[in-house]
Amino acid sequence: MTVASPCVGTCKLDETTGWCIGCARSGEEIAAWGSETDQWRASIWDQLPARFEELGVTCRRLPWEPREIHDFVARSLRSAAGTWAVGVVGAVAEFSARRGASVAVETDGATIEAVTPSGNLRFLIDDQVRALSFEPPEKPFERQRIVLAIKRERGRLPVTTALSDLGVDEAAVRPEDRAMRLFDLGLGRKEARFAVRCCPGITETALVAASGLPFGEALPRIGPLLVKQSPARIVESALGRIEVLTPIPGSGGVSPAGPHTHLLPDHLATGRAMPVGMDLPRAYLPGAIFYPAFYPAS
Repeated sequence: MTVASPCVGTCKLDETTGWCIGCARSGEEIAAWGSETDQWRASIWDQLPARFEELGVTCRRLPWEPREIHDFVARSLRSAAGTWAVGVVGAVAEFSARRGASVAVETDGATIEAVTPSGNLRFLIDDQVRALSFEPPEKPFERQRIVLAIKRERGRLPVTTALSDLGVDEAAVRPEDRAMRLFDLGLGRKEARFAVRCCPGITETALVAASGLPFGEALPRIGPLLVKQSPARIVESALGRIEVLTPIPGSGGVSPAGPHTHLLPDHLATGRAMPVGMDLPRAYLPGAIFYPAFYPAS
């Protein structure tokens, strides 16, 4: 297997060291990368952690091919090693197993699915996915916050700024949910969308009535009903989706253990896609963040 390139899409040489501030390679190493041996490429990878430290760079690409990323995700889900989060600051879904809950994990080629009684997850790990870390390189991978980022060429989700009826949720993880109706709340963000899924009834009627309204106008009208009825919340990125089936806590309530969502307009108004200190190079869109068990995910 060819040793992966450490390029993260930020290509600018540091004037003092001569190393790229994105990948910590020299200009000569970048030019020779495609023609050199895997042994040579691996030796450069070994030198990168010390170079990143000297450069003061925190975002770095991990030397994982898609299969290794796939295996890490599957292993983290089966062992309940932490929390996966999808979304943007102020609108996020988190997936982790509740204590004692079973997690059914299935893989089919590049796709990974995890199903629990309170939420589901599906990620597509292909050759457009990169694993990035913002942690000191000496930490074991299982104790690092790891970002799965998507190359922009793979495309992004449709963007809407109004509450929109998307029809039945054919992409639902569980077959029994695919006849239910999906409504995009209209965050207007290219990185992720926040939707709710429901069957015929009072919630669907209210969402249909509010369709076409901008998010800021629709939320006051439908928010109290959503809290009361707690329909499924679906948060999607270019990587995949997390589906949350747990009740929405009321004002002053505490998010339940296991899968849950946060929809906080004040935080959403910052416009940030990633938490402070975890900004991505422009070549990527955020897919998901893995928080090891000792890190708070929100």
